[in-house]
Amino acid sequence: MELLGATELGYQTVPLDFMKGIIYTRVSSDAQVLGTSLDDQEARCYKYCADNDIEVLRLFKEEGESAKTIDRKMLLESMEFCRKNKGKVDVFVVWKVDRFARNTEDHFAVRKILLDYGVSLRSVTEPIGHDPAEKLFETMLAGFAEFDNAIRKQRCSNGMLARLRQGIYPWQPPLGYKCENFKKRGEKKTYADPPHNIIFPIIQRGLKEYGKGLYPSQIELAKAMDQWGLKEARGKKTTAQLVNRILGDRLVKFYAGIIIDPITGEEIIGLHKPMISREEAYQIGLVRSGKARLLKYNRYNPDFPLRRTVKCSLCDKWLTGSTPRGNGGKYHYYHCLNKRCPEYGKSISKKDIESAFIKHLAKITPTEKFFAVFRESVINEWEENGKSFKLNAERCEKQLTATLEKKNRVRDLIEDSVYSKEEGKERLAEIENQITATKISLSEARIEQFDIEAAIIYANNFIKNLGQQWFDISPRLRPRFQKLVFPEGLPYSRVSEFGTAKLGYIYEINSRSGGDLSYVVDPSGFEPLTSSLQMRRSTN
Repeated sequence: MELLGATELGYQTVPLDFMKGIIYTRVSSDAQVLGTSLDDQEARCYKYCADNDIEVLRLFKEEGESAKTIDRKMLLESMEFCRKNKGKVDVFVVWKVDRFARNTEDHFAVRKILLDYGVSLRSVTEPIGHDPAEKLFETMLAGFAEFDNAIRKQRCSNGMLARLRQGIYPWQPPLGYKCENFKKRGEKKTYADPPHNIIFPIIQRGLKEYGKGLYPSQIELAKAMDQWGLKEARGKKTTAQLVNRILGDRLVKFYAGIIIDPITGEEIIGLHKPMISREEAYQIGLVRSGKARLLKYNRYNPDFPLRRTVKCSLCDKWLTGSTPRGNGGKYHYYHCLNKRCPEYGKSISKKDIESAFIKHLAKITPTEKFFAVFRESVINEWEENGKSFKLNAERCEKQLTATLEKKNRVRDLIEDSVYSKEEGKERLAEIENQITATKISLSEARIEQFDIEAAIIYANNFIKNLGQQWFDISPRLRPRFQKLVFPEGLPYSRVSEFGTAKLGYIYEINSRSGGDLSYVVDPSGFEPLTSSLQMRRSTN
């Protein structure tokens, strides 16, 4: 609460409920240290404190060498500051929770320690706190902690993250798709689950008809699918519980061609054959919630997939499409709608422009030489980074073991009355903070094993056959495909056809290098690793 006119008079006003706190900032790369990321965090944290009546007692800043390594010296100092000043620090302010912990287990470990010191954690950008909504948010995070750990273990063993990012469902496929039993054969999953010849059309029909509101209950839908042959195909009766799982949000999205990352919630376009469209999946959700209504108009038109990708080369406006009727039936054309453009009213045959588009994709496809260098450079970089993570992890594990042993020794000294009860309590609290900080460092050092070879093979096959990929994918996915290759659109002229456009990152590298990546790749990555060469590389 401020005094009237105090700010205008130049006096600093102090509210009656002024709290005291500390700020912790950290960056995770050299580029951020050299740039403005750390300063920006600091400024925003100070502004947050000012806006929320928090007096800043001290700033703890991880920078310089700390940002280049996994050591968390300042985090440990900040926690120790809160312990030594128990009762004098009210809040611990961070820009984002992941500045000090990158998984929920570490987050709640630090949160508990701070609460023991009477300190409340505040995030400038995330809703964590003590009101009901904020508690719910944290409870949801805590619920995912165990699941997060399980997923990480699976990814380390079979490269699930790689498959997920490729659009391949890494687990046993849902009902309607065939399980190829890769794991039993000791193989890695390299392609999407194929449809089950019998079950796929049954589930597909059930989803489509449920979305139309033809089945008021899941029991009736279960009976209908058994009549269509599901019971015979599975060897057992279909239950309402099974139907309920099929109609669940995640499975419905999968059936619509979307895979949900269970960690981030991100939607990834799957490579498997979808049963239903995204509109039908949306309609199913409405029917389940009792809010079924007409779907909103979608501007996507499968007859004109290049809309909002191809631009008029003269006015830089998106081309649109139309389908006039003639004596021979319907005719599809693209054209410019800008009345001020000289190309206005001049139609371009759908067949001509889409054929030219396929040819243009072939022109920007990288050469075999590019793919060879690309593969070697990526694998080399991955292996080099992986070594440093492994060494850091081993160092952290040794440090954690030593700290745990120290904790046991302190307990023995307390039992032997070498330490008084209060002295032992203080010493154990200090060691607990060291253990927590080391565990967080270890979490960041443990790099997930990534099946980089399989990912590169898939990427190469995709990039090599752009024209075929454009033909094969679902028409509804073509705009996304086009956005990936031409992020800002592609100019078209009736005279010279397609012009120069900004390309997606991988195609841009190929275009600039002419297929030769030697200028961006350390040649030592492809030479025999002699002792002299090893020394030269280690000093780079």
